[in-house]
Amino acid sequence: MEFIKEDELKKLQEEGKKILVQYTAAWCGPCRALTPRLGNISNEYNDIQFFKLDIDENPNAVMEMEIRSVPTVVVYDGNTVIDRSVGAHPDGYYKEILSSL
Repeated sequence: MEFIKEDELKKLQEEGKKILVQYTAAWCGPCRALTPRLGNISNEYNDIQFFKLDIDENPNAVMEMEIRSVPTVVVYDGNTVIDRSVGAHPDGYYKEILSSL
C-alpha cells in the first residue's frame, strides 16, 4: 500500500474511483499490524485502489474527516463514503464491504 496525500485522494474521488484509505500514523502499533493485512486483501480487488494517508502529514484531511483515532479505514466510491471503521477488524469485515462495491 502506497501513501497518498490529501490532494491526490480528492482527485481520485472526483474521478469516481473506488478507494480504501487507511488513515494511519508512524507511531501507531495497530496501524502497522493492519497495513500488511490490507495489502494482502488488495490483491483480491483489482478494481479498488488501496492507500495509506498519514494523519500527521495531512492535518486538513484529518479535520475534514473528523478522524479521532487510528487506524481508521474509510472506503469510498467516488465522493461517497461507503464505510468507515475505527480500529483493526478481521479481514472478513473488509472483504464483505469491498465485495459489495
